[in-house]
Amino acid sequence: MRIRIFSLIGLFIGILFNFSAVVSFAQTRPEYIPLGGGVKGVLYRPDSNPSPQVAVIIIHRTSNYLQHAGCTQLSQRGLMVLCMNSRFDNNEALVNWELIALDVKRGVDYLKTTQKISKVILFGHSGGGPTTTYYQAVAEKGPSYCQGPNKLSQCDSSGPNSVAGLTPADGIILADAHPGNTVNALRAINPSVREAQDKEVVGVDAHNEPIIPVKRLDPFDPDNGYNPNGDSNYSKKFQQDYTAAQADRMNNWINQALRIRSLMAQGEWRFPDNDSIIIARGGGSQAGGGDGANLFVPDVDILCCTVKPQKLLLNDGSIVTQIVKSVRLPNPAVAEGNEEFDGGTKNLTVTAFLSANTIRATDSMDYNQIDWCSSNNSTPCALQNITVPLLVTSMGAHYFHVDAEQFYENYAASTDKENIVFAGLTHGISPCTTCAGGPYTNQVNNYWNYLFNWIQTRFGS
Repeated sequence: MRIRIFSLIGLFIGILFNFSAVVSFAQTRPEYIPLGGGVKGVLYRPDSNPSPQVAVIIIHRTSNYLQHAGCTQLSQRGLMVLCMNSRFDNNEALVNWELIALDVKRGVDYLKTTQKISKVILFGHSGGGPTTTYYQAVAEKGPSYCQGPNKLSQCDSSGPNSVAGLTPADGIILADAHPGNTVNALRAINPSVREAQDKEVVGVDAHNEPIIPVKRLDPFDPDNGYNPNGDSNYSKKFQQDYTAAQADRMNNWINQALRIRSLMAQGEWRFPDNDSIIIARGGGSQAGGGDGANLFVPDVDILCCTVKPQKLLLNDGSIVTQIVKSVRLPNPAVAEGNEEFDGGTKNLTVTAFLSANTIRATDSMDYNQIDWCSSNNSTPCALQNITVPLLVTSMGAHYFHVDAEQFYENYAASTDKENIVFAGLTHGISPCTTCAGGPYTNQVNNYWNYLFNWIQTRFGS
């Protein structure tokens, strides 16, 4: 029996070796690169360009991006691509946001020093947007960018975690990037949870009865405009009350977390270093946000459209300039998940909450009422401190195209900047097959061709 088992193991190893050999000699020849410090990388070399001078880094806060579509799409077009996972991959509760710049640094230094790449472009998809822009802002401005009395969490300028001396990248591409994990949490929190059930408490007997929401703020009450079978229709009054209440609830949690952190520093809390924070109906704590109580998910008329005409790339490859309206579909099913622990609850630590999951505001949807630089996980704050060429891209079957317009019009300090929406693409950079205006059969190819041409025009390959 033992001989038989060893034979099967040997056969499996042989198959695995042959498979690895096939993969390693495929067009993009992915190669695992251990970058240290818990940071992982896979290097995709272009066979069509044996000596590339331009490389792209693809990284997210917590998602596994080692096989992101851009890894092969861009390497097949002649660019070197380093796809990376931060030290916090797949674990939002472990995130200490200010340290993530040191993870991006490992990739930039590896490409510049080991691979002798002359131009490095940062590609920020979704949560990769705040990740890459945070790095670049610190690299251009130094640690003073991520420090100050207004910050809920601050970076280090000395010691082993110092973010001083980072090498700036040469350009940034945002791909349906969001304003920050912080703002996503703000817009996802359900403000109808009653105050008595909304405090950091210890013990099984402390306010654990089923939540009965405050009716006037319940986003999943049909009397407030919710439609469980289609597109919801919230009144302007309800929207205003709701988004202000979201900010109020988030500010209350900020105050609780700051108090806990202060007591820990004084040695008066149950743990000296960190503790858990559980926010019922706060939106899931996994990448992607889980089942949040964002009004614009069941009601597609909210965050539907750009304010000004923006460039829109159509399926036939042509570009028009117009007010861009999303073709996304409503998702009323988030109501059920929002009540649950798995899909609708923030299960974090004090550090992860304050550094990467909250921001000060008086209204969750009004850009002028969000204190963008109170958190370092903030794309609008970072963009005001970045000068390298910037390409802002967004997907026409999602809702971040509205945020993208804000980035481009009101926050980006780069003089070389561009904003463009791709009709019919979903947040995952794939075509929506059920959205109006389709089919969008050419859009994936259109997207990656556009990015490659933008890079090649400015930096070569």
